[in-house]
Amino acid sequence: MKSKEEILNNYYSQGTDGMPEIAADGLLKAMEEYRLQAEEAAFNAARELNGTQPTFATFADYKARLKAKIEQQPKEDTVQLVADSIIEQFLPDDPNEQTFELSFKTEGINYIAYYSRNTTGDWEYQKAEIAE
Repeated sequence: MKSKEEILNNYYSQGTDGMPEIAADGLLKAMEEYRLQAEEAAFNAARELNGTQPTFATFADYKARLKAKIEQQPKEDTVQLVADSIIEQFLPDDPNEQTFELSFKTEGINYIAYYSRNTTGDWEYQKAEIAE
């Protein structure tokens, strides 16, 4: 693993006054190279096991899974945020009701959000599904 100094040395150039300097884009590239190196080192140090075999065979597999998860998460958060913001309009009239669902459309997709009462009587978001 390269040190920060070794990575930075790859991006230095000679300034007009003869002193070494690093351009902004070079510094950004060095920071990205160091981040990627640290990320891969962390992956190798904390490699998840599924039984006796690693969950991810390579760092590239891990990154692909992580990217897919990150891309999906904002959609789930948006759906829950929308459902939580309109729940007041759909609450059931029956105080004995323990679950209910509401349908809505966001980002051009129809969803059904499911809620249930918790022990204090408040409605809690459980999950959402794309409505067929």
